[in-house]
Amino acid sequence: MTTGSTQVTELRVHGVRWYLLSVVSLHCCLQNAVWAAFPPIAQSAKLVYDWTDSDINMSLIYGNIGTIVLLLPMIWIVFAKGMRTALLLSTFLTAIGTALKALPVGNNLNSWLIPIGLFLNGCGGAVTSVGATVLSETWFPPSQRATATVFYLVSAAVGGALVFIVGPAVVPEPIALCDNITWSKKSNCSEQNKSYINSHEVQEGLKVLNITECSLAVLLLISVIFHFPNKPLHPPSVTANTQRLGLREGARTAVREWRFWHLALCCAISTSVYASWLTTAEVVLHPFGISQKEAGWMSFSGAIGGTLFGMVLSRLSDIFHRKMKVIMMAMFSIATVFFLLFILMLIEVVPNEHWLFYFAYIAACVMTSGAQPLYYEIACENLFPVSEAVISGFLAFLLNVGSSLFLLVTLIPGIGTMWPNWAVFVTSLLSVVVLYLFKEEYRRLDIDLPVSQSEDSDPEHNRF
Repeated sequence: MTTGSTQVTELRVHGVRWYLLSVVSLHCCLQNAVWAAFPPIAQSAKLVYDWTDSDINMSLIYGNIGTIVLLLPMIWIVFAKGMRTALLLSTFLTAIGTALKALPVGNNLNSWLIPIGLFLNGCGGAVTSVGATVLSETWFPPSQRATATVFYLVSAAVGGALVFIVGPAVVPEPIALCDNITWSKKSNCSEQNKSYINSHEVQEGLKVLNITECSLAVLLLISVIFHFPNKPLHPPSVTANTQRLGLREGARTAVREWRFWHLALCCAISTSVYASWLTTAEVVLHPFGISQKEAGWMSFSGAIGGTLFGMVLSRLSDIFHRKMKVIMMAMFSIATVFFLLFILMLIEVVPNEHWLFYFAYIAACVMTSGAQPLYYEIACENLFPVSEAVISGFLAFLLNVGSSLFLLVTLIPGIGTMWPNWAVFVTSLLSVVVLYLFKEEYRRLDIDLPVSQSEDSDPEHNRF
């Protein structure tokens, strides 16, 4: 391994980094919104496409499979060709995937085209998993690195949050009649006796949603073609100019280190369970009398709150160096308490006060969504000089495998909808325990921080 020298290498930050971060974050947001589009409008999708709850969960698995398939090749593309090539491929796949979803064909063809489109969109999400830490390390100084990584990753949460509001707003929930009388969720009615008075509006709403997704995907593809360089002329930090271990050597080093598996398994298990639980909130909460729209607002509030809180935590991590583990433990501890309170209200051990029910759910989501992206940063710090692409790619591979396994369990007949709530509580508690046992290091900061501090007085180095 060779390293750049501060005596021969000029360090500089470039204003274009914010444009690049915006483009990749918007793609991350859209890609995740497409992946999570159907669960928030589950009742509508079941009416139009003649689906079941299993089909709704399978719509997420198709995307996970796409990400898993392209993850390892994407690590090589980012490592060998750079972020421009990787993002061109990803935005192209997302555009093609959303176009297949938007084609105005009948249900028979939709049953093939929609899974293929979701698979291709999942392939497009591989760069999000690999590229977050690579972009922040390549373009951002140490004082902004965690912020850039978290901003990139939480944009996925923004996409997942928007579908809970945009989906039900664009696609109305079916209004059912039972023997020509408006049907209530609390009354029994066989499917043979049901009729829907707004099926045409539901179908048109889905068409508008699919076309909008496709149009945005094409615009992002054009933006990447227009301008997206691989790296700046001058690095923003010493470690940005430091040669990483080769792809094979880095992969071998990572998988042989217990420190990697310590973090990776904790990250993959807790993040995959939480992401799947949040995305399928409508299906999970529907048996408890929570409507499609109400579940959407609850999940939207939690995800958006988590996004904003995640930015606060990332800035705290950049300001209070080497405190990332403490911050994460505190957030997961608080989230665990709120998850337990939420479950106790669901099973009526604690009185189900409406405001407390909302507060517990949203608070748990805010704490969890805000803290989870820091897993990527703390892993990169502890495994340096292994490439950020290798570390992020491995973490994302395990995360998507975990998410797919979680969703496959939901397909077991008669398993019910209460167990996901217990699963997210247990994995949140697991995060606290595993982080407590983990002895962290900050290998990149040990190199960058003295240089960064010495150049604080240099206005060119700190230029916005």
